[in-house]
Amino acid sequence: MNINERLEAAKAALVEAKDGEDADALQAAIDEFKAAEAAKKSADEADQLIKSLGTVKENAPMEDTIKTLGEFAAKNLDLAPVREGAAKSVGTNYGFKAYTDPQVSQTVYSYSTDVADQGLRDLAVRQLFGQEQISVGNALNYFILGAKEDNSAPSPKGVNEAAAKPQFHIVEGTVTATLQKIAGWFYETDELLEDNAYLASALNNRGLYELDAAVEAYLLSTLQSVSGIGTDTYAHNGDVDPDTILDAIMAIKSDTRFNADAIIINPTDYAKLRELKTASGSNEYVGGGCFYGPHGNGPAAVQPGIWGLNTVVTPNITAGTVLVGAFKQGATVVTKAGEGARIEVFRGDHDDAIYNRVTVVVEERIALATRYPKAFVKITEAAS
Repeated sequence: MNINERLEAAKAALVEAKDGEDADALQAAIDEFKAAEAAKKSADEADQLIKSLGTVKENAPMEDTIKTLGEFAAKNLDLAPVREGAAKSVGTNYGFKAYTDPQVSQTVYSYSTDVADQGLRDLAVRQLFGQEQISVGNALNYFILGAKEDNSAPSPKGVNEAAAKPQFHIVEGTVTATLQKIAGWFYETDELLEDNAYLASALNNRGLYELDAAVEAYLLSTLQSVSGIGTDTYAHNGDVDPDTILDAIMAIKSDTRFNADAIIINPTDYAKLRELKTASGSNEYVGGGCFYGPHGNGPAAVQPGIWGLNTVVTPNITAGTVLVGAFKQGATVVTKAGEGARIEVFRGDHDDAIYNRVTVVVEERIALATRYPKAFVKITEAAS
């Protein structure tokens, strides 16, 4: 069953479960629909990323089954010139600095095709934000709306016949978001040039995964440094609590009229919230124990959302810091039109040939435009 078929089946099951009286069956249908919808979204994003690369090898067909950038590189980069010594590189033809790291990749073994690759850690922060592209230049100037200034309060307001209309002014500020290149490179043995299946795995598992993790860390760091985002604290030497998070959700609603749509939290802080128990004699897990849902009702969930919001649990945010926000409306990830993640595979110098290795470069240009700083609240531990 492909992704589209799975989504349609999940829709049908959800409709059927809704008409029934089995609460557990309805919850299971909801969970499956959300999972199928997320899988479809990921596949669509992969398709767009692949299309942004263009075709590198002349007349190379873009197969519908290609879902990752690594597969694209393996199927569409013409590695023959490098393998035969006629060229040093294929790909985006970017240069690179001389290496200073003597390490080389591990030996390439033959693997059974019956064993599936292990899934990588979910990197979901980027998908929380809105997305936009710029076609000219490498920076974006955008406006931030400030507080309303009144010449006569309140305004606008009801106006009587022949009366003057009240004036008001919206304060605007201009901010520049400049594209930042996130990049890195690593060595691989030149057996990769003979083993396209392993090339795809190496590029995805070590190259693009690490690039995506770096982009996630960059977005989190950039957002937390934005001037004007909301702040809140919890007690010194204490733990963040659900009430503080709810206060942040309501602060965003009051300040922007936006509904918060996501929470980003470190695994250590999330675990403490999941371990909260009632103060009564029952000593039950507030959010459900390891086998049951809240207060012993329904099935257990490993990472349920806090206050019903999409909750991203990631070590890329520091323990003791929680970000609450209306991410889709509050900020956008900015990229260059026609660009995406770039891959280059090449021999760098004479020593690369001696050591039977090639260099793989991964990079992407990206920026974060935070148009509504008050759409985010950063919660941290109070100072002593």
